[in-house]
Amino acid sequence: MSPRHRIAAAAAAVGLAAALTAPGPAAAAPGRATGNGAWSVEPANRSGAPAARPSFAFDAPPGATVRDSVRISNLTGAPITFRVYGADAYNTPRDAGFALRPPEERPRDVGAWISLKSSSPKIPAHGAKEIPFTLKVPANATPGEHIGGVVALNTAIESVQRDGGARVGIRRAVAARVYLRVAGPLTPGLRADGLGVARTEPLVPFARHERGTIRYTVVNTGNQRISPTARVRATGVFGHEIERWPDQRLPEILPGERTEITLPWDDPPALDAVTVRVELVAAGGIDVRAQTRFTAVPWPALLTVAGIVFVLWSVLPRLIRRWRERAGLAARETGVFL
Repeated sequence: MSPRHRIAAAAAAVGLAAALTAPGPAAAAPGRATGNGAWSVEPANRSGAPAARPSFAFDAPPGATVRDSVRISNLTGAPITFRVYGADAYNTPRDAGFALRPPEERPRDVGAWISLKSSSPKIPAHGAKEIPFTLKVPANATPGEHIGGVVALNTAIESVQRDGGARVGIRRAVAARVYLRVAGPLTPGLRADGLGVARTEPLVPFARHERGTIRYTVVNTGNQRISPTARVRATGVFGHEIERWPDQRLPEILPGERTEITLPWDDPPALDAVTVRVELVAAGGIDVRAQTRFTAVPWPALLTVAGIVFVLWSVLPRLIRRWRERAGLAARETGVFL
């Protein structure tokens, strides 16, 4: 594969993530297909009419085989050739958006269990095609939720953009989500990792506002998707509350996935012993807590004061002594003689 095509595939993956996470009429109401205005992808109902399913949802034991069909509709006035494939889902690191792996990444979960009857259909203008597929659950599949999608990727490069000195080809993709629950116990779990605070300290404390950032990573350690609520607060010495952020409902975090959360902190304390606490709560009795401590000391200001004291203590006496010596010498030179 040429570098141009490799870049194009990566661009298609970005477009797919955006199509799956952006709200809009095509994905807002149940029974409406996911689409980008040029084509749409949805579960089929084998009757030629749109299915009343927003996504594929299966319950199956290990070793079972599930059969279904995906419907791809070409909404344009020209034929389109697609590459259709199964893909694993993941959360985008920064905002926990729902995204699917590009075709260059080999699936390792439910995407690898999907086999399509046709993987490169050519759909005529304003036409549609239903493609049967089988989902074979391995006998050793772990219990819980396995999430992915059936992706329809336009094989044509739709546009070319410049990125520095390289030409980047853009291909777009749309997918229907696949939610498979393998029989067995559900064990939800969360973890908060890497909680830390970064601050910028002004040279003159209390005269200018400081700026801070709280960062932590939410990890889904269980076998089902979870949409937790994050509660963050900061307290100072003796437990007095410094700041409390509004409760934040996070997007669904898929099993085994993680996402980084960043919170701005306007005007953190310049002088205090601070404890920042994060609490993640979700249905099923999940209540996870993490905390970090730091001592806020205006080091730039203290160093500046120390420098001034050093100058006054060591340099100023010398300057005064030299001034006196010169003043005395001048007095002798300008004395009156009779």
